[in-house]
Amino acid sequence: MTSETNSSPPVRAGAPEEAAGEEALALLDAGLALMVAARGRRPRVADIVAAAGLSNDAFYRFFASKDALVEAIVERGARTVVGYVRHRMARAADGGPEARLRAGIEAVLRQASDEDLARQTRAVLSNATGHTPRAAHVTVALVDALAALFAQPAAELGAGDPMRAARTAAGGVVAALQYWSFTEEAPGRAETEHLVGFLLAGVRAPDSRRW
Repeated sequence: MTSETNSSPPVRAGAPEEAAGEEALALLDAGLALMVAARGRRPRVADIVAAAGLSNDAFYRFFASKDALVEAIVERGARTVVGYVRHRMARAADGGPEARLRAGIEAVLRQASDEDLARQTRAVLSNATGHTPRAAHVTVALVDALAALFAQPAAELGAGDPMRAARTAAGGVVAALQYWSFTEEAPGRAETEHLVGFLLAGVRAPDSRRW
């Protein structure tokens, strides 16, 4: 997934910070690379440590289990997407609220448009929708984090309930990302424009909440 922000690997207290950080990142990177190569299937711990050039002891200093490593990879991927969306929206700040929201939606979809990113996204998403409760909750956290970024431009565009509108838009673009990732097709310009226009219209729609 797009790399725009620094991630914080799980490091236990007492380990030399720099070396520990490098080893934890090596394990995360190796795990992701193996998941991508295996089309989302979980690699064995033995394969992860071999790819990282580390030992089983090193693995278990940072991760209680293989599930814990996968959860960390999924969480890092979600944080990276959010950081990239924030970056693209900030770059579009001068264009006004519609330009910011458009940039955010397009930034999410880019994860399915770039071939290399799409492979990583597919591997991460396949592990964010099951296996462990915590990994499954990452999808919810991703939608909520994107909604927090979309809420201000939604308010400026006149949404009656900006957070509700932002959450709906975030849920829609994440669902689209999952669809395009798992079909292994890239959304074309027409599909992207249609989704952006559809979500922008929804943000501007009157709030139909029932009292």
